[in-house]
Amino acid sequence: MNKRTIKLLLLTICLLGSTMFLGRIAKAGYEIQLDELSIASTEESRKNRQVLTNMPIELYGPVEEKTFFYEVRSDIAPAGNEIVLHLKHSELLIEPSAVTISIDEENVRSIPLNSETLTNRIVIPLTGDALAKGFHSVKVTFNGVIKEGVCVDQETPGNWLTIGIDSSLRLNEQTSESPSLSEYPALFTEQEGQQVTIVLPDNASLQTRGAGAAIGAYLKGKSVGANGIKILRESKIGTITGNFIVIGTPSEFTSQTMKSLFAKGEVEVQKEGLSLSRHRVANKGGTVESLIITAQSPDQIGSRISILLQDRYSKQLVGQKMTITSIPENVSESGTITLKKFGIGNLTFDQSTSKSDTYFGYAPPRMDANPAMELRLRRSDTLKYTSQEIESSLVGEAVEMVIYVNDVPYPIDVRSLGEEDNGIYSVHVPIQEGTIKANRLISLRFEVNGLKRKNPCLSNNENRWVYLSEDSYFTFQEGESMNEETLASYPYPFSDPSEQTQIVLPAGKKVGDDELMTLFGSLTAFGGVPAIELVDGGRFDGKKASHNHLIFIGGPSFHPSLREVEKDLLVGMEEEIPTFESFGFLQEAVKQYSWMQGNPWSDKKYAMIIFSGVGENMSLVDGHFLESLSNLEEPSTVAIQTKEQHLYTNAIQFQEVKDAVKSVKAEENVDVLTKWWLIGFASILLLAVVVYVIMKRKARKNNLEL
Repeated sequence: MNKRTIKLLLLTICLLGSTMFLGRIAKAGYEIQLDELSIASTEESRKNRQVLTNMPIELYGPVEEKTFFYEVRSDIAPAGNEIVLHLKHSELLIEPSAVTISIDEENVRSIPLNSETLTNRIVIPLTGDALAKGFHSVKVTFNGVIKEGVCVDQETPGNWLTIGIDSSLRLNEQTSESPSLSEYPALFTEQEGQQVTIVLPDNASLQTRGAGAAIGAYLKGKSVGANGIKILRESKIGTITGNFIVIGTPSEFTSQTMKSLFAKGEVEVQKEGLSLSRHRVANKGGTVESLIITAQSPDQIGSRISILLQDRYSKQLVGQKMTITSIPENVSESGTITLKKFGIGNLTFDQSTSKSDTYFGYAPPRMDANPAMELRLRRSDTLKYTSQEIESSLVGEAVEMVIYVNDVPYPIDVRSLGEEDNGIYSVHVPIQEGTIKANRLISLRFEVNGLKRKNPCLSNNENRWVYLSEDSYFTFQEGESMNEETLASYPYPFSDPSEQTQIVLPAGKKVGDDELMTLFGSLTAFGGVPAIELVDGGRFDGKKASHNHLIFIGGPSFHPSLREVEKDLLVGMEEEIPTFESFGFLQEAVKQYSWMQGNPWSDKKYAMIIFSGVGENMSLVDGHFLESLSNLEEPSTVAIQTKEQHLYTNAIQFQEVKDAVKSVKAEENVDVLTKWWLIGFASILLLAVVVYVIMKRKARKNNLEL
């Protein structure tokens, strides 16, 4: 062996050694053995399992399909990966009815359907390219036949198949060699049966409590289950059954478990900024992933937590540890909202797929009414009119795309699309006034009719399709506001990121962490949660509050500050208890109540809303009540929920008052016009008299001179 070979060998050994050493350093603060924490191992059958849909999906024959998507983020163990489909179908199906599953456009299995077996559990193993890193598609195609014979119409309500909500995907992702914060929030959203826990200090500051409630609401909005996110204090942790997030400054935590976690995780807290670090925590009970969110002071947590509450920021996280010192400015709402912001990707409609899912979003808070949609479409050449087709007895059916905005249909004749630009058609669709309600919630779905041939005797293999680009968008003209600020506009203006909102906690009444998370969740719009300041009601500062929207948890009996402005409150009080008889409500029936009005401490246009309850064991924040308020359509300012959870508002009375005010203003305008008309008439008459007198004198003078 010559000297050159020996040098190369030594250099290689050194490089390998340094790489292993650096790898150990990198993992030193990532993989933690923490015996102080009780971890319950998840059943192997439920581990890494994700549900495919949170509602049953119905497919109708003769042919229809549904596509699901999944993402592989890390290396996958070669065994145990699968898709499980639970199907039910019509008892009228006969051969050759079948369901076909394809992965990444490659057919992997077809299963016959018949009247003898009406339910199917289909397990499709995932192997090879289906486990490569990146996004993958799973297509379920239903081909239903219910009658035999020539020219038999198969498109009837009895020709159906349902994909159940217990259908699921299982991916056995292996330990990542380069753990990254980029897996937030996906790693900390609830999957099937695995709860995510947010751990707060026992004596958490208001800023830390607010951050925990906001993070919980953000993750809950991205989770499949309704109860998969839980907030616990450090002394109440018990047994961890899934991944968890720790929020708070090191000095706020007092338990040995949290102190050991910070120490073994080698958590470094800079003098300035928000520190994030990801750790794998293991002991004999199992292994879970954790995220630590900390800073030197609670103020620094409160000022930067918005980075973890907005998709556009959280997608920028990198590395196993990261300290964020910057504070991004609030991005003002644009008058353009693309379909991508609704979570809608490019959609292709054909004879197998004629309907989209339903998507939800919000109109911007400071935009005038009368919006419009600008659609970017492509269509197959077979959907263009031709002279031969018009003369033929086999004229193709009309093809119509219907856009449902809040269930109001807006049709487009696809065959009659006009000018195209490189194969792309731009279609302007005005949205009529009243389609988007005061709450600004927009439900959106698409359907294309006419892609299937209705004539069962006409056999053809035309490829007829319509493509909708995700770059299609809503447009809103900028203005003061789409609607006046009433309960129907909730959660705005309180969730407007361009303005400040304070949540005022009651004095002498405890508000639970989960109640706060529920309230924050009701303020969510487009997947983002606003960073809102929590204020102790006992330290309420009216001067500071004059520049904020206000949310009071608890009525006047819990807030001396509200009693001080009693004369300015919309709802009257008797012995510190709000009275609702004047609004047409039975006082004895009220369990929860809310009212919305202007901020009495502010000269500017800021709003205030109050949430409270009645009774000994009352809950100040009720999830059902908040959900009902979020779905109001008629403007109102006062709402109650009865003990049987029925909701009533003062919408009729509110409208009558508005109409009366309009009538008074109209009369005032008429009076003003009448007054000015009389003044004008008198002025003209006076002017005429003056002119007459002058002319008379002039004529007399001329006569004297003659």
